[in-house]
Amino acid sequence: MSSTAPDLAADGTADVPAGPRAPALPGPLTTVERVLYAAVVLAVLVAGWARRWTSDDAFITFRVVENLLAGNGPVFSAGERTEVATSPAWLAVLTLAEAVVPGDAVAWSSVVLGIAGTATGVLFAMLGARRLFAGSGARLSVPLGVVVFLALPPTWDFTTSGLETGMSFAWLGTSFWALVRWLQTGQRRAGRPVWLYVLLGLGPLVRPDLALIAAILLLWLTVAAEGRWWRRGLGLVAAGVVPVACQVFRMGFYGLLVPNTAVAKESARPLWGRGAGYLADLVGPYLLWLPGLLLVATLVALLPTLSWRAVEWSLVATVWLAAVAHALYVVRVGGDFMHGRLLMPSLFLLLCPLATVPLTRVRFRAGAVLLAATGVWAVVAAATLRVDYADGVSADGIADERGFYAALAGVAHPVTIEDHGGAGVAGYVDRVNRLAADGADLVVLQVTPVRPDTPLDVLAPSAGRLVFSVGNAGFYGYASDLDVVVVDGLGLADAVNSHLEPGPPGRPGHEKVYPVWYLLARHGSPALAARQVEGLPDPDLVAASRAALACGDLAELVEATTAPLTLERFTDNLLGARERTSLRVPVDPFAAERRFC
Repeated sequence: MSSTAPDLAADGTADVPAGPRAPALPGPLTTVERVLYAAVVLAVLVAGWARRWTSDDAFITFRVVENLLAGNGPVFSAGERTEVATSPAWLAVLTLAEAVVPGDAVAWSSVVLGIAGTATGVLFAMLGARRLFAGSGARLSVPLGVVVFLALPPTWDFTTSGLETGMSFAWLGTSFWALVRWLQTGQRRAGRPVWLYVLLGLGPLVRPDLALIAAILLLWLTVAAEGRWWRRGLGLVAAGVVPVACQVFRMGFYGLLVPNTAVAKESARPLWGRGAGYLADLVGPYLLWLPGLLLVATLVALLPTLSWRAVEWSLVATVWLAAVAHALYVVRVGGDFMHGRLLMPSLFLLLCPLATVPLTRVRFRAGAVLLAATGVWAVVAAATLRVDYADGVSADGIADERGFYAALAGVAHPVTIEDHGGAGVAGYVDRVNRLAADGADLVVLQVTPVRPDTPLDVLAPSAGRLVFSVGNAGFYGYASDLDVVVVDGLGLADAVNSHLEPGPPGRPGHEKVYPVWYLLARHGSPALAARQVEGLPDPDLVAASRAALACGDLAELVEATTAPLTLERFTDNLLGARERTSLRVPVDPFAAERRFC
């Protein structure tokens, strides 16, 4: 007769097979930890407020907010459906804030929300890392990775700026914390909790390039989960509901697969050399290789104390893989013209697993030395390490954006359009708005430099309405009345200019300058294509441009963005989005006429 009783050891105790090791759970925060974490969050708030400002690009989104609240839809100019707000989530948050806060407060709302977003991301990164090291046996965890993050001037600058960077930090930090928390529930249930999948799915709505990070984290979550595969699939469905709905709207409303800004910047074009220079522009000035080595040494010193299971190691490896993949993507597309901005999310995510580290008795002395060395670097970096083009633009076209615009405005903290108006923006645009109010049908140009007494530069009669062609689409666009057609000369907010064939790589985001013949063909008086006007291009150039704009796929592009949005138009936009996104227009209007007509 067989027995199912366990075997007895020599001492008479039962020898029960060991089950899966339970995850280590963190205890409550100690008083010292509360003080340290609060000090870090306070440092974020102080640094963000001390460097508060808004960039020209932020005002592009602010104008979209105004158009939304005015009932014109998420557009830059009424009647022109181009997607210029790169972050749908940031646009939604700013629109809600502007609707709730009385007065014209969108610029200040962006500053406050940016600081709050960065602080949120830093706090959750610390809490997530503390959870990760819960089994080390230490009674105290101290900030480390977040100290590296906070020592960098780009962190201070892009905590505000009016852009979505603070929201990016918030999404990254909370996503990291949520994944570690999920590991420590004891049961890694497939498809549960739903809010975790929804949170990760929001990545591409915070910034399109964060879709890469979201995809990698979701893939890990799907593989690491326990349960039937159909339940894992349901989790992915939950993650995809909101971003897929937004993508369908983008394709049907704007007629493209990606924001218009991505087309204008040729984000699909590999520019590894320029991107490598952008990476070096962040790593070099702050000697980032040094804290990198110190962080690796710290992890090595902690190895004897770690009780991580294979799944914890896989999460850390996945987080680092996602961070490196995102940084490589930024390098591939050639970086950005703002110092450090697009790489800061990659760096923040890379630091998340070591945001805080435990002080353990094992190798305490080595750990203390490494912490002290990192602290010394942080003090030196924060106090003295800077780019060599402070308040200006490098030879490669990378800008100390905050310093540049603060110097241009002549104020320490340029936040509102009035702050930035010190260079004459407000006075110049006021005259443009008065012309529009008087019903003038003209094409007016932005001039540089501009002063309060700078006369208007009127290019030509328009085909109707006041058309304002600008290079600084943010400041001049936001200051313009909503019934003024603002045409962005760099293509970010113009459906035709963004689709021009790219020339040789230049300064990121500033490579497609609107040819005046296309500008006049789209917005100028029809007479300009029939006779020569002094100071304007050959009428044959304008006529050829006008003919190309009325033919074939190029005419369909114009229709997709300007025709009334009927159900049929929405469907056509949706089905033709892929081909429309890849459409490119020759700069030579005669070549364009031959291609499309």
